[in-house]
Amino acid sequence: MKISFRNFDDSCYEQVCDFLIELSKDDRKHINWNWARWEWMFFHPEFNRDLKNKIGLWYLADELVAIATYDHYFGEAFFATKQGFEEFEKDILEYAIATFSNENGLGIAVNDKDTHILDLLRSHHFVKHDQTENILELALENVSLEGTISEGITIKNIDIKNDLYKLHYMLWQAFDNEGPVPVDEITMSKQKEMLSANHLNPLLHVVAENKDGEYVAYCGLWYSPKTDYVYVEPVCTVPEYRHKRLGQAVVMEALKRSRSLGAEKAYVISDSHFYKSLGFQQHSHYTFYWHNS
Repeated sequence: MKISFRNFDDSCYEQVCDFLIELSKDDRKHINWNWARWEWMFFHPEFNRDLKNKIGLWYLADELVAIATYDHYFGEAFFATKQGFEEFEKDILEYAIATFSNENGLGIAVNDKDTHILDLLRSHHFVKHDQTENILELALENVSLEGTISEGITIKNIDIKNDLYKLHYMLWQAFDNEGPVPVDEITMSKQKEMLSANHLNPLLHVVAENKDGEYVAYCGLWYSPKTDYVYVEPVCTVPEYRHKRLGQAVVMEALKRSRSLGAEKAYVISDSHFYKSLGFQQHSHYTFYWHNS
């Protein structure tokens, strides 16, 4: 079996999406790194694009069969192979260690039940860390997708062309940033990049708008008709509108819309009571293992 290697460039973007979609069809042990997490990361303002040509891709002829990538910036990584190509995992892991480590080493999140990868990491002197990721799952057919809307609030989806500044102001406040909202050219260019994600469907990015036309809560869902699930990222509410069930309202509206498009499940990286109160249940747990350079 002759495998060839190449570094990532933008022409490979859709291949990576399709690789991750196929990976989640085989099983859900890599659901923490589904195609939508890749897309959300790739277009995120904090993603270090200067490093993207270091992402490693392995091919059998023209078929992408393995990947190693960093997460936003060096220091954390993800790697995986399609079924039948596990014999190359050792080489791919060693590429990740050599390429993506920073001054603190390299962290990789592994499904707690994936004993094969756990053994591989331990054989390369990775040690267990207290950092974790938790995945919750919601079967959309089993829940009521009706949210409660507060008086004076309108639920709508974002307008990509016209909502750049309104969404940016809301996100700045909702994630508890301090100081004036930055609106310089570089910052706004990065925010615009986020809204240009290849598969972003505005219908599934739902906001709560107050009577002054300000956005006060937001839920983003990422969906591909090639899958049966949506990925939830992000959900947030500005401080003065919290505890008014607006988070529930935007999430439920977005999930209702995703179901109408064909989604059957939703996944979120969280262990929050908020999601469990909406019907999300435990799916899988991931622990970081760390390799110190």
